[in-house]
Amino acid sequence: MRTKLLILLVFTSGLLFAQDKKFTLEDCRQMALQHNKKIKIADENKLMMNSIHKSAKTQYYPRIGFTGGYIRTNKEISLFSENVFLPVVPSDVITNGKINQIILGTNPDLLDETFVLNPDGSIALDANGNPLFENYAYLPADEASLDLNNIFLMNFGLTQPVYMGGKIKELNNLAMYGEELFDAKKNLTETEVIIETDKRYWQVVSLKEKVKLTSIYMEMLERLIIDLDNIYEEGIITYNDLLKAKVKYNEIGLKHLKAGNGVKLAQMALNQTIGFPLDTLIVLSDSITVNVELPDENRMADMALNNRPEIDMVNNLIAIAESGEKIIKSRYLPNIGLTANYLFTNPNPYNGFEKEFGGDWNVGVVVNVPIYHWGDRKHTVNATRHKTKSFKIQLEEAKELITLEVQQILFKYSESLKKIEMTEISLQQAEENLKITKNSFEEGVLKTKDLLEAQTMWQDAYSEFIDAKTENKLCESEILRVSGQLRN
Repeated sequence: MRTKLLILLVFTSGLLFAQDKKFTLEDCRQMALQHNKKIKIADENKLMMNSIHKSAKTQYYPRIGFTGGYIRTNKEISLFSENVFLPVVPSDVITNGKINQIILGTNPDLLDETFVLNPDGSIALDANGNPLFENYAYLPADEASLDLNNIFLMNFGLTQPVYMGGKIKELNNLAMYGEELFDAKKNLTETEVIIETDKRYWQVVSLKEKVKLTSIYMEMLERLIIDLDNIYEEGIITYNDLLKAKVKYNEIGLKHLKAGNGVKLAQMALNQTIGFPLDTLIVLSDSITVNVELPDENRMADMALNNRPEIDMVNNLIAIAESGEKIIKSRYLPNIGLTANYLFTNPNPYNGFEKEFGGDWNVGVVVNVPIYHWGDRKHTVNATRHKTKSFKIQLEEAKELITLEVQQILFKYSESLKKIEMTEISLQQAEENLKITKNSFEEGVLKTKDLLEAQTMWQDAYSEFIDAKTENKLCESEILRVSGQLRN
């Protein structure tokens, strides 16, 4: 219960703060940027690419790993397929690991000790023509087997890339360009959010101005109806004249109601943008002021080409494609790496295959040289080159479209200033006409119909003046957008 009460108090205090504080356009922009889900998604994507970039940097460092395994075999390993008889000879006849025939030829006693001799003194031969030795060592096959039914292997290894054809460098560049690409996408999203916020902000301000306008118009009609009612009682006008004023009052009342509903809907749309509850009442502090200074056309075009996130995005796509092309080329260059390992095995091969762990280290160099791939290199490189060229063409098109867009918005801004000037003159003329018509009506020169028409002309002129100023404020935001300055 206390937790629910605390939440209610926090929520209520937030609403009271929103109602008391006056929000500028910049306030709403900042709240919209903090609240918008698309920007949060863009932030996560940027963090993702940042992690990928950090991962790519680790490719420069050695890889250290451990491998372990166990093998259970079914049969024992036998060194001999059958029993083996090894000849035994006196050491005196061995020179450099071979039987010295000269010594045997000059020493009959050693010859007799080494070979079986025929009665004629020649060396006896077996059925295959091999000499028969006097003594043999017997090696039974069943005793020359290895008990390797249970084999354990463990290896600690290190691999250090030395030269990978530039692949690691380009993988890092690829990750860096990808990070910059998502940063540009985030900038574009922020620009879109700010533009949408500006539209909704000025829509609220504009509709509130129109609500005030209809309120003033209704007050004018109320006073007119009172005056007409008195005149009607005196029999100066007909009841039809009085009804015309009342009908006009009802029409403006309906317009006032629609304008009020429009303000509420526009306020709800703005609340949704800045992250407030839809029914929150907030006060906007900015008014519709007009800046008559025209921006420099050449400076605007240069700023647009230098600052627009769309240009940054295409430039990053070009850089990514170029790195991809270099990575493809690296597949056909030699790869060189250093290896270092320490291997443990059980049984121990370094101690007669005893059932114990034994180990040894080794170092080496690994070289992989591609030789021929049936034109694969040529086709894949050409494919990436065409992709790079397509992005460069896309960049040229983007620059042309941005330059055109800058020109269009400059024309539109210039037209909005002209429209303000014209509607302001129309409003002044309508105010003067209303003043003259009202004086003439009071003197009895003009009829009720003429006064109602003059009031309607004044209301229409005022409404068009508000629309012209609102359009001008939106053009200001568009100028900042197309020149890449809106986020600043």
